[in-house]
Amino acid sequence: MDEEQQIIQEPVQEPAPEKQPDKTQATLTAVSPLVSVFFGFSTGVNIIPPLICWLVWKDANPLVDKVGKNVLNAQISWAIYSIAAFLLCFVLIGFVLAPAVVIAWIVFAIITAVKVANGDYDYVAPLTITFLK
Repeated sequence: MDEEQQIIQEPVQEPAPEKQPDKTQATLTAVSPLVSVFFGFSTGVNIIPPLICWLVWKDANPLVDKVGKNVLNAQISWAIYSIAAFLLCFVLIGFVLAPAVVIAWIVFAIITAVKVANGDYDYVAPLTITFLK
């Protein structure tokens, strides 16, 4: 009877691992401004893709909230710089400044995307004005 009276132990359940934020969504948010390259670099179009990503994923993913704010701040800043450069075209200096602003925007957008893809979620592009905190 000793064998029958043995206490049956239930299997120990390990706690479920904490759900990690989806890094893919944060990376897509960082890469999304480059979509405007396909639309002819229209000023302001660079804001729409990261805004959509941020609005859709910010509540479900804290990384997207952080990266999205940084990317949106940078894109709004570069849109302002682009408008200022194009307005300066009337003073002739804008013809040199406008292409430089566009090239700098592309370079900094790529750098931001690479940094976020490599896990640097706090990276803020140079010359970024903080609009969203």
